[in-house]
Amino acid sequence: MRLLNRVGGGCLGVLLLASCHQQPLLPPAQPHYVIGGAWQGDGTWFYPSESFELRQTGLAVREANQAPHITADGEIWSASSMTGAHQTLQLPAIVSVRNLANGRIVRVRLNERGPAAAGRMLALSPQAAVLLGMSDSPAPIELIVDEAASRALAEASPDAPRLDIQTAPRGEVMAQSLNGGVAERVGRREDVAASRHAGMILTDLPQQFQQGMAQPVSYIVALGGFSGRSVAWRVASRCGGTVAPATENGHGLSWEARLGPFATVQQADAGLAQARVCGIAGARIVVE
Repeated sequence: MRLLNRVGGGCLGVLLLASCHQQPLLPPAQPHYVIGGAWQGDGTWFYPSESFELRQTGLAVREANQAPHITADGEIWSASSMTGAHQTLQLPAIVSVRNLANGRIVRVRLNERGPAAAGRMLALSPQAAVLLGMSDSPAPIELIVDEAASRALAEASPDAPRLDIQTAPRGEVMAQSLNGGVAERVGRREDVAASRHAGMILTDLPQQFQQGMAQPVSYIVALGGFSGRSVAWRVASRCGGTVAPATENGHGLSWEARLGPFATVQQADAGLAQARVCGIAGARIVVE
């Protein structure tokens, strides 16, 4: 009898110990549209803004496997979802990501803020990273916002700016996607009362990739864009850099101060550190 009591007590102790280490229950997912305010990463500040036409290059990393948690836009994070984190884009947003090193292309829904490092532009879920053919090292990528799908999500959300929620009926959220030019369902919206309570109901993106063309890559540390070449030259000279026509010509900024080109990510990281030393906190790594 004493032996049975001892075994029973031991089992009870194991059960109690297991219950103490259970993950806390998460609240229900409530996906919603969010831009958010400025946030501080590792040594730099990021300023989120709405953009439906963004096209940029940079380095992507794989998100670490982690416990399910609530993302910045109210979803529940999953390692097997086709999702990712971006430093400044509105959430949620649908984007295509091309691995420039091997040509693979995936479509993901951005639902989180990050990565915190200025030299890394995008973080992808483990599943999206696998399909993109990424290793544990940063990958050179091109990101293009799917304007139709991203606008459809924004217009369907009661949290998006300039949206009259009285006009958001129950039904599917469809978009004429860049993915082959066919209409696809990117989410679902409820009636007004339900949307206030539960937010959007988002549709999982398919776990698939397309095979495109790979290309040779080099890396540039962009110090900033300027409307005048003389101003760009003063900034470039301060850091030992050069001036070139802007690769992302927006807002009338025709000239870019830069360091590089660099052949490897390690060299680009060293260039980014050099830019920090000469006082350019907003420098970033781009791919050419």
